[in-house]
Amino acid sequence: MNEKALIFDLDGTLIDSLTDIALCANEVLKRLNLPTHEIDDYKKFVGGGALVLIENCTPEDSSEELIEKALEEFKEVYDEKLQGNTKPYEGVYELLEELKNKNIKIGVLSNKPHKFTLKYVEEFFNSHNIIEAHGQKKEIPPKPHPLGAINIANSFNLPCENIYFIGDSDVDMQTAKNAGMIAVGVSWGFRGTEELIENGADFIVETPQDILKLLN
Repeated sequence: MNEKALIFDLDGTLIDSLTDIALCANEVLKRLNLPTHEIDDYKKFVGGGALVLIENCTPEDSSEELIEKALEEFKEVYDEKLQGNTKPYEGVYELLEELKNKNIKIGVLSNKPHKFTLKYVEEFFNSHNIIEAHGQKKEIPPKPHPLGAINIANSFNLPCENIYFIGDSDVDMQTAKNAGMIAVGVSWGFRGTEELIENGADFIVETPQDILKLLN
């Protein structure tokens, strides 16, 4: 079976959402009288989901109660201010259009809470044939656990080795490896190519169009 499919990470891969995430997190930190961070600092805080983000940006000695409060406030603030600065990376729409024309199955798997993942996919990609979109849910362990990725493969009715898992972080490359998929790291994301290579990237792509070259 030669049919291929793609599963994309969302933040740092399809969309540049760092500024909005950072602004919302900093607003919550200010409300709680905690130190804030530069926007660039958030590049190393994101990737593990909302809880990990909050754990990373609050002081090390923060209590569980404080982290829980900050997490709930972050979800509220982020829900209110979802798409002020967020936008797809250059070339992403063209890539998705070509994939659609080739009838290649596309999924999204994010550690962003499921509700927000669906909102973004609906907002930016509702005409681009993304047939499976999943964020973090209570019943599915977050990436790099492979279950979410394997579930998407099963829904595509394809073996994992036929699927390119595309992302910008160590978590994404580990997810691909854990699921037995082809690990593709994007150089334009939040983390940089060194981290991707160290975590097992089979390929590094410099532009969205390079993904099409891989498929060919």
